[in-house]
Amino acid sequence: MVLPVTIEASAKRLFPNLSPEQAIVELLLERAQRNLIKYQVMAREFEKKYDRDFETFRKKILASKPKSEAEQDYFDWELAVTGIADMKAEIKRLKALQKKS
Repeated sequence: MVLPVTIEASAKRLFPNLSPEQAIVELLLERAQRNLIKYQVMAREFEKKYDRDFETFRKKILASKPKSEAEQDYFDWELAVTGIADMKAEIKRLKALQKKS
């Protein structure tokens, strides 16, 4: 991977014991972990608001004509659940790259 000199210099300054590629993996891992936390917080807020897990809420929504707020919450909650799964998979991939380095 060819990086601009300024980015490579910053990577060496901020991560002196890592190659520029390893530094990028570290930064991506940090971002994925932050995103995971964000999605987990969202999901917990919906679980608390509706006093149930997403799958139970989903079945109720699909079996009824929900109010617009509940319908929007369904889409946002689904985004959070999907985001959690995506970020866990991404973290797993990035940790595997860390081990290879």
